[in-house]
Amino acid sequence: MGVDPSGRLRHSDIEGNIAWRLVAPNGAADRVEPAQVHASFEEAFRFRQEDLQRGVAGLREPQLGAVHAVLGHWASRRPEPATVVMPTGTGKTETMVALLVAGSVERLLVIVPSDALRDQVANKFERLGLLQDFGTVTGSALKPIVGRVKRGIQDPALAHEFATHCNVIVATPSVMQHFSPEARDLLIEACTHLFVDEAHHVTAQTWREIRDQFGGKRVVQFTATPFRSDGADLGGRFVFGFSLKDAYQQGYFSKITYAPVVDLFDPDRAIAQRAVELLREDLAAGYDHLLMARVKRIGRAEDILPLYQELASDLNPVILHSKGRRADLKAALEALHDRSSKIVVCVDMLGEGFDLPSLKIAAIHDQHKSLGITLQFIGRFARVAGTSIGPATVVVNRTETQFDENLKKLYAEDSDWNDVIEILSAHAVGEQEELSEFEDAFSSLPEEVSLRNITPRMSTVVYRTSTLRWKPEALAPFFSDRLLTYPVAINERDRVAWLVARERKPVAWGAVKSLEDISHDLYILYWDKTHGLLYINSSNTSSVHEDLAQAVAGPDAIRIKGPVVYRIMSKIRRCVPTNVGTLDARNRSRRFQLAVGADVLLEYPEAERRNKSQTNIFVSGYEGGERVNVGASLKGRVWNYGVAHTLKRWVDWCDEVGTKLTDETIDPADVLKGFIVPTEVDERPELVPLALEWPIQFFLDTNESVEIKRDNFSWPVIDTDLTITTFTREGPIGFTLHTPHWSVDYQITIANGRINFTCDGPEPRVATSRQAQPFSEYLNQHGLRILFEDEAILEPDMLFIRPAGTVAPFSPERLLTIDWTGINLRKESQGADRDPTSIQARTIQHLLGEADWDLVIDDDGAGEVADIVAARIEGNQLHVNLVHCKYAHGDVPGARVADLYEVCGQVHKSTKWRHRPGRLFNNLIRREGHRRNQGQSGLEKGSDQTLYELAQRAPLLEPKFTITIVQPGVSKARVSEDQLHLLACAEVYAMDTANSVLQVIVHP
Repeated sequence: MGVDPSGRLRHSDIEGNIAWRLVAPNGAADRVEPAQVHASFEEAFRFRQEDLQRGVAGLREPQLGAVHAVLGHWASRRPEPATVVMPTGTGKTETMVALLVAGSVERLLVIVPSDALRDQVANKFERLGLLQDFGTVTGSALKPIVGRVKRGIQDPALAHEFATHCNVIVATPSVMQHFSPEARDLLIEACTHLFVDEAHHVTAQTWREIRDQFGGKRVVQFTATPFRSDGADLGGRFVFGFSLKDAYQQGYFSKITYAPVVDLFDPDRAIAQRAVELLREDLAAGYDHLLMARVKRIGRAEDILPLYQELASDLNPVILHSKGRRADLKAALEALHDRSSKIVVCVDMLGEGFDLPSLKIAAIHDQHKSLGITLQFIGRFARVAGTSIGPATVVVNRTETQFDENLKKLYAEDSDWNDVIEILSAHAVGEQEELSEFEDAFSSLPEEVSLRNITPRMSTVVYRTSTLRWKPEALAPFFSDRLLTYPVAINERDRVAWLVARERKPVAWGAVKSLEDISHDLYILYWDKTHGLLYINSSNTSSVHEDLAQAVAGPDAIRIKGPVVYRIMSKIRRCVPTNVGTLDARNRSRRFQLAVGADVLLEYPEAERRNKSQTNIFVSGYEGGERVNVGASLKGRVWNYGVAHTLKRWVDWCDEVGTKLTDETIDPADVLKGFIVPTEVDERPELVPLALEWPIQFFLDTNESVEIKRDNFSWPVIDTDLTITTFTREGPIGFTLHTPHWSVDYQITIANGRINFTCDGPEPRVATSRQAQPFSEYLNQHGLRILFEDEAILEPDMLFIRPAGTVAPFSPERLLTIDWTGINLRKESQGADRDPTSIQARTIQHLLGEADWDLVIDDDGAGEVADIVAARIEGNQLHVNLVHCKYAHGDVPGARVADLYEVCGQVHKSTKWRHRPGRLFNNLIRREGHRRNQGQSGLEKGSDQTLYELAQRAPLLEPKFTITIVQPGVSKARVSEDQLHLLACAEVYAMDTANSVLQVIVHP
């Protein structure tokens, strides 16, 4: 076989998969065997570090550090994969080549995510990178034979033949899927080592299957980021990490400039204009820069390209995406390389592995939703590459983000983009290092089960201990021949141990001595020496493991049991039991019973309930402004429905549990007294309805895929408003469905154990992606929550929730008054013309004078957050005031309860925003966009940029919410007890469910 023009000798060609070896240009077409190449690696590697000041060529610090770390990992003969974190641009591929020689690797399989990266990586291996030029690899080392897998192989013999002709094989997981199972198995069997490039993909099944086939062999996972947005763990042992911060400080990356734009109407044009402007400035300054416009879909790329062609036709914008014709893609890449084009619009085509250092302007039209991908993306633009290459610039529109918390920090306004990237990357690597330090503290680990594969339930039994030293070494003899994983994994630093035991017992369905039920149970023990607490978790929940506790902590280990375990439920507000087990003190025929559902405490008549004690209780409620659930049993077990994705997370949760269980100031009796007991009803409660609530998912997602249609007009369901119109204690409940263009009246009938919705006339239809149906039919399927006076709620399944006890009246002294002179007390909204005689206009005037708000916005209308929303940031706190105005039902202020019914209902509905403050501002942004499209604006103070800043920073700040009722129809001087009781119930509900303060503004 001859030498091609690039100096490569073709060693084999099997079904389109070619193995090449680089030889000297115009040299003899000598053939060598893979074994000869492997033998030439012996003593051919020099640990030589680059020293630019002394003019010494060699490996960079992160490259040399990674080589040392991996070789050390291999020398320790640990079975798990080694994970190496190196930012894009610090030389990952060169590190792989160095390990090939330094580790004297016999036959290596390299898995990469794309065809482009396959060819790029193969080229590096064929040349041994720059290592021989640097003197890091001696000239005696022969160039390896590198096979590129481009097509699947069906014949196992051919797959084995191809593998044995190579020193290095580079493939993508997708092409490996086109092998027959037998052919793939033989190719993998022939390889001694596996390198996984861009290893954040390794949780995908096609990647994981390949890695798992290398069990017992040496595997190295390389990635620019050690985590994924979904929280999935990469597996393996973290052996080396070089953060983006380190890379920047050591000069591997240039400064990154953050250039945000703010535009509600045409953000794509705003981004493009700014990016082109910056590119022209860089070109004028003599920099060899290119611009990349990043979008997430092919359709978006085709929409964006004409925009750049309009703004910069002289720079010849091109487009790249995976569905393009090969000739077009080649022409576009050539245009970028020869600089006849200086702008490229792409759909992640210039992603992993793409090497074009001149890409320095990033126009992000569609933002990445993963911090890991963002860090990798930015690293590619920030790499240092000669004097003709300047600093990188990233242009981002300040749009609504629905990303992880770290990414929100990254896109926050006024942040130093460069510093934030450093901080976030270091934090990301730091978290993995902390986890790895925890795992490294285990002096020994069993081979049968990987530590990273353990995901225990959030469950524990807790023992008080007085010993000065626990004895985890007692675990092996305690379990004896039942021990499946040996040795027992012990972390003496953090005092954690785990193991898997095999349990055998007779089958439950008959007396069959020849058969047994076999289970494999996980046991985890954590001893908190400071507080003298031993935590035991096991998948074997049939025992509280008292003998196990005494084996490791001494005979005086005492289980925390009895009513004190219910301390775990302290500080949970609106605590509703959903699962209760009871013991009957008298009736032995049904000594234990388990009731499930929101009405569990009502399974028994009152007389019978006196005989029962709760043995285990599971509750849901609110703690710290968030929905929580937790369970506890008198035997001492504490649990919730969560799963610990790492063993360390379970240990951290145990510390939280122990803090509550040992708090002597918590009286378990007080905890149980605080439960809200639902009742199942058949008829309408004799209470005044205040408000209707949509299902919570409507407010957790601001998409507009569900619309309501009537008279050729459609409107997002999320922006409709449901207003109670019948404030009576009996009969049907009337309400009105409002949109900006029409209103429709409905009735709710509650009888015979069901809630029925009907329309009083022609009604609109709800259209989803699957079907269209009348709105009443839609409601009858999905239901609504009905909020009544006295904090009562009727759920769609006819469960009636009403807190026990009475509420102290709202103090009249706390009623605030303002001057209503010149205001029409019958006119609630200021409208588009901002009528100064309206209640809303006067309230806005009061708010602007009351505090220095960053934002005051009129959001009045169907689907509003509130009539007025005011917000400001103070330090690490976000202060929000949701203001609800209501017109007077009479000409003279007085004591009419009807003046407060609807506005108190709005208080109940407002509490949901406290749990998702970022969603609140994103909703305001979306609604302000609708108003702008109609030539209006709700902004009274602040700007678009203020809205975006609040949306981005809200989830990172401590929320301090106030809900304000404005009703000038109520007279402070004449306020009634009924009015004060209604206000008190609204206040308690707001505080319990959302930690929100209620403020009431009335007439003097």
